[in-house]
This record gives sequence, structure tokens and C-alpha cells, in this order.
Amino acid sequence: MMEPGEQYGDWIEGTSEVKNTYDGPGTYVATFSGCCVADANGQVDFLLETTVELDKAEPAFSPSLMVLPVVYFSPGGSVTIPALHPRGLLDAGTYRWEIPTARTIPGFNVDSMGIVRAAGNVQHGTYHLYVEVSLLHYEGDDCTGGCLTGATSSVFFTVVILSPGLSPTLTTEDADSDYSSSPDKILIFRTGFPLHIDLNIHRTHANSTLLLRTSSLLPRPLSVSFDQPAGVVSLGWDKPCVGEAVEAVYCITVMELPHTLNVSSQMCLRIRVLEDEAPAFKELQWLDGEAGPVPGEPLTWIMGRERSFSVNVEDEADMDKVLSLDLSPDTPLPAGADLLPTQFMGNTAHRVLKWLPLQTAGGGSYELCFITSDTPGVTYESCRLGARTASQCYAVRVLACRYAVRPQESMSDVAARFNTDWVQLWALNPDITSPDSQLGYRPDLHARGAVVNTGHLYTAGSGDSVAAVAYKFGMTVKYLVNLNANFRGMRDKDPLQEGSEVCILPNSCLRD
Repeated sequence: MMEPGEQYGDWIEGTSEVKNTYDGPGTYVATFSGCCVADANGQVDFLLETTVELDKAEPAFSPSLMVLPVVYFSPGGSVTIPALHPRGLLDAGTYRWEIPTARTIPGFNVDSMGIVRAAGNVQHGTYHLYVEVSLLHYEGDDCTGGCLTGATSSVFFTVVILSPGLSPTLTTEDADSDYSSSPDKILIFRTGFPLHIDLNIHRTHANSTLLLRTSSLLPRPLSVSFDQPAGVVSLGWDKPCVGEAVEAVYCITVMELPHTLNVSSQMCLRIRVLEDEAPAFKELQWLDGEAGPVPGEPLTWIMGRERSFSVNVEDEADMDKVLSLDLSPDTPLPAGADLLPTQFMGNTAHRVLKWLPLQTAGGGSYELCFITSDTPGVTYESCRLGARTASQCYAVRVLACRYAVRPQESMSDVAARFNTDWVQLWALNPDITSPDSQLGYRPDLHARGAVVNTGHLYTAGSGDSVAAVAYKFGMTVKYLVNLNANFRGMRDKDPLQEGSEVCILPNSCLRD
């Protein structure tokens, strides 16, 4: 198809399919050359090359390159050459872009992201650029920065440097910037949900005719339509199903006719259709204003002090919905803990757990496991089956021998909670100089909520058991278990883990 009306040479657009039978295993270079790229300075031959490997169980691939045959921008401008797997496989490789030394043109360079830039002092006119893109591998100590696989593709295209002026612009909503200083965008979708993109073209002249130049690698179900009066290019896919995750690229330049110099820079949309996944657990949040727990560390409570945390989940598919967020059936709540109803907000949800550990919870260790699932925003028969689920477990512990004084509690009150007397409790807290006024029983006392010691921490040694430790410090086994919730369910003679901490309140007058 030939479309006239361009100052820098008419375009002939089409697709050529080349088939070849190779003699046997090996590495081959396929070339496609011809004449001509026409411009105001004459005609230039073009050459396309790609590597074909037939000698490996998992052969390298030559990347597919998306760039328009002719691109336009002003001095200091840029154009991106997207590279991807020929079949659109996601995250299939890492690439290196370069302009061979013999093909170098002063004022132009290409960076590690595939962005070809022109210097700010490049003269107006037409330039023919040749860029090679190679697939890298990272096997071996010498390849930490990436080594060439031998799989290389090349592209030859024309750059027209124009004076800054009026030109149509292209915008799309809900897209992140793919590259800095570049108009290219990346858009994320999920299998099981419709894909729709509107690319809006903003004219510089209300009655101008828009001429589109495109280069793309799109899966067959992804359709493209153009509304000339509205200036909208629409890309749509009714239902990418599970198993149809793919990466696609759609590059476009727009020219306004009859104003042939009113032409946009190339914009490339990188479209990533990812497999739908279960909602993901986000960072857990304390609701008392403290910083979130350190990853990998247990959630810590103190007897007598209520704390609350929020479990948060989010489904990366905006059109999806979180269906459930529950405690695992085999995870019992600690005594006195309260799990509030789940709050659902489209593709996010959160649930709050509140707990004020009792005086018998010290030393306890627990594991709280949560399960979340999604539900399809749009259901297709034989396309999206069932809900996806994810789970997350949190380790919880209550500090042994530590108690947070409640409002208006006296030392005698605290001592009674732990079946001791205020004198022994005072002896455990030498920093308290006035036991009748420093625990928080006065409404205006600043010490309200202070944390006090309720026993000594003993480090279990080799051969220690519940009964042995109780006898050693003149305590009953029952009393020792009340001070160490992690002993519940253990038999008297069960050995304790060497090096573990045990809360004790010695009584030299008592033997079990």
C-alpha cells in the first residue's frame, strides 16, 4: 500500500514472510536487504539481519525490534527501540543496544534502555541509523554484567530532525512511564479480564486528516480500530484467558494532512498481559502509631497492653475483587484476642486484630495464618476457573516477665495479678523509688502505662525440664506454667530448649 503526501518520501507498508529450510544444526544469519529508503538526498539501501540457532535444546532467540521506518523529533529528542521475544514471551531476556562503530553518526547515541538520542546541536535534516540489539546471558563469573549469546537483530531506520513547532500529541490514561525522557508507556493487564486501551490524538488543526504510521507485534486476538473524527486509536482484547500471558508492542506516529510537517514523535505502548494471581499480602501495619514490624521478626506484645495490627491485601488486577480474608481454620486465636470483620474495598481488603494479653500470656509464642482469595470481576466460561488463594503466617510472641501497668493500678494490684506481694515485685524493679505513687494509680501521673518486671529471666541449661526448674526455684509447676504460656501442654519432665528464657519468681520456702 502506498500513501502519498509526505515530504520525506512515500511509504510502502507491508509484511514479508521468509521461509527457509536449513541443512542441519548450527547457527545461521538470516538477512533481508533491499532498495530503497528514499529521502531528499537520494536513495539508501537497507539491511536487516537476525541470528537463527538450531543447535541448542533451548536456543537463544533474536529479539524482535519495533521501530517505525521513519521517525521525527527535534534536536535533543529521542526515540525508543523496544525489543521483545518474537512470540511475546514475558521477561524472556535482557538485551544490549549499540550502534556499531562503523555505523556511528555524529550527534546520535543509544543507551542501555534502547533509547536513541540526538544531541541538542544536531542539524535539521535526514539521518539513517543502524542499531544492533543482542540477547545477553549471565552464566559464569565473567558474565555478571551480561555476555553476548550470539543472538542479534538489527534495524535500519530514518530519523528526520525537524524544527520545534506544532505537532499532534498522543496520550493514554492509566499508563506508567516506561522510560525517562520518552513518550513510551507501559500498560499492565491480567488474564481473565478485558483489555482496552484508548490512545487519544490531539490535533493542532481542528479539520485536519490524521495519517497513522504503525509498527507492532500483537497477538491475533488483540484488535486495533481507529476513529478518524474523534482522533482515537482503540486496542482491545475481549478475554485473554489463563495461559495467554503475553507481551506486545504497538508503536505509532501521527501526521496531520495537508500539514505534512505536523508530525508526532513515535510513541510505543508496551502491553504486558500477566497471569492473574491471588491477592498479595502487603506490609503489616501497627495501629498504635509505631513503625511496622521488622520483616522476619515476630510481632511483640506485652502483658497488660492492648495492641492492634491490620492485615492488608491487594489484588494487582484492578478489575478483580478480594472475596475473603480469614484466619486459617487450623489457627486458633490467642485467648482474649478479637478479630474484627474484614473491610472490602474492590481489589483491596484489610482486617484488624486487637489483643490485650492477660497476665497468664507471658512467654507465649503463636502463629497466626491468614488466607485470602479473589473472585473474577468478569467471568468467562472455560477461561477463568475458580478463585486464586494465598496465605501468610505471622509469628507472635508475648514478652515474658514484663507487664504494662494499666490506669489506676497500684503495685499491690499488679502483685496480686501474679500471685505475689508488692515487696517482692518492688525488689524486681529497683528503678521504682516510690512504689505507692509510681505505677499509675493517680489519674494525672505521667508514669501510667509503665512497663514493670514481674519476675527474673532464667536461661535454661542442659537437662532442665519444667519440673526441674520449678523445684530449683521453689515454685510449683502450675505457678511456673502460669508465668510461661509456652509451657502449656508440656509434661513436667519434658526437656526445655537449652538457652531459652524462663520467667521465674523464686520462693526459697517452697518445694514442689
